[in-house]
Amino acid sequence: MSEERKKQEQSEQEKEALKETAATKLSPTWAQECIEDIDDWIESQGIYLRQ
Repeated sequence: MSEERKKQEQSEQEKEALKETAATKLSPTWAQECIEDIDDWIESQGIYLRQ
């Protein structure tokens, strides 16, 4: 019975992980937002790629 219980607990954990993933859906412009954030961080380090 403990083997069956372990499988059930693992299944419940997987369901929770899927819920968390679904809750953090990405916006349609997520890639562009990430690029802009990286560009801002790079510039904050004193490196300017575009002049």
